Amino acid sequence: MILYKKPWYYVLFHMLFGFSAVWFPTIGILALLWQLGQYITKVRIFAVEMKIEKGNSVEHTLIKLSEIIAGYVVGYCIKQSMFVYGV
Repeated sequence: MILYKKPWYYVLFHMLFGFSAVWFPTIGILALLWQLGQYITKVRIFAVEMKIEKGNSVEHTLIKLSEIIAGYVVGYCIKQSMFVYGV
């Protein structure tokens, strides 16, 4: 089942937000607030295409949040390995 189709770079952007939130927690908080705001207002904002579309769902929001969390997990693992190996 496809909930929505989007270009690969949106997944990358969401993951980069999560990844950078490991070092800059404010980015993670803003990303979460942004997704929550889009869910509450029932709109989706596509920054790259500079367009706004009506319609949003819990499933759609959870997918975007899972992409952010995946990026955070990757960043966290890298940060921990840097600590362990003294990088």
